Amino acid sequence: MSIPKFPSVPPLSGAQIRALTELVFRPDLTERTVPCYDLLFVFGGSHPEIWITAAHAYQQGIVKQVLITGGYKENATRHHTWTYGRTPEAQVIRDKLVELGVPKEKMVWEDQSANSLENVRFGLQRVDVSRLSTILFVSKAYAVGRQHRTLTRHLPERITLAAYPALTTIGKIPVTSWGWSRVLAHRAVVYGEYLRMVAYGKRGHLTPLEKEITGL
Repeated sequence: MSIPKFPSVPPLSGAQIRALTELVFRPDLTERTVPCYDLLFVFGGSHPEIWITAAHAYQQGIVKQVLITGGYKENATRHHTWTYGRTPEAQVIRDKLVELGVPKEKMVWEDQSANSLENVRFGLQRVDVSRLSTILFVSKAYAVGRQHRTLTRHLPERITLAAYPALTTIGKIPVTSWGWSRVLAHRAVVYGEYLRMVAYGKRGHLTPLEKEITGL
């Protein structure tokens, strides 16, 4: 059973809001612990902030190589600026990164995946994981927690992970760790991320939650 992007949200207490913020946004992962990462893993998506954020990471000199993921999924909801038809997301992101100054020879990509699990599974087939010790990943800020758990489920424990969040908008307002609870659509999308972590953890797609939030 699929989980809607904007599920109905029960009343949330202050404690539940704080717990959801920690699980969904994972602010602890944005503190980079190494000066330069072996790989920048870019999760697929149609929002321009994804490639803008990935380009910014590369331009800072904090990554050695870029792995881009994302295919074309029929009936997927895409950002209103998407004008690329059935072109796979990874190809669009790659071309945008080239426009933004990232050398094409520094990039590898896969363009067949249709979801985050496939982003990881198909993407990791394009690199030699045995040679990696550090990975920085780009995803929507409100998906950092889920994407981190998807990566940890499929990577060796020895690999150090950090997040480089793309601050995307819903209803023209950025979905942030400090403001999401005050916007109805943001509350729904964050709660949906939590539901996905619970459900996909039980399916073995990602590292399951250590403990579910009481009352949700």
